[in-house]
Amino acid sequence: MNESTRWHSPRRVLALAVAPLSIIAIASAQQEGERSRFLDNFTGKITVVDSSEMRSSRIRFEAGARTNWHLHSERQLLLIEEGEGRLQEMGGPVRVLRPGEPFYTQAEVPHWHGAAPGQPAVQFSVYSGTLEWQQPVTDAEYLGR
Repeated sequence: MNESTRWHSPRRVLALAVAPLSIIAIASAQQEGERSRFLDNFTGKITVVDSSEMRSSRIRFEAGARTNWHLHSERQLLLIEEGEGRLQEMGGPVRVLRPGEPFYTQAEVPHWHGAAPGQPAVQFSVYSGTLEWQQPVTDAEYLGR
């Protein structure tokens, strides 16, 4: 059997065709097994909702660092993990955000967030929809003046 015949043999062609399907079947079975183990840990009827449109980020803001004004088409969840954060929604007061205290920004309301003037902050954020960036936050706005 020459090199060309060996490469195109029916068994080899079949093996090459079936291999990707086998990999997909194994991966699917693993995912189904994980899903089953996950669902075994609940009481009552639950539905795992698609969250593929959700975005998340963890950002470390150095002391005094902040975003520009911006708005989201949907609400945004902010959570300070470390340090002290600041946030302001347009027309409202500057708010202090402390670790473990969640804050929801309202949809379509311009806001900014970042670290307090004297210390850094690690911020976790979750949102969906669109994001529209606007102008920088002035020092006076940041300091609540």
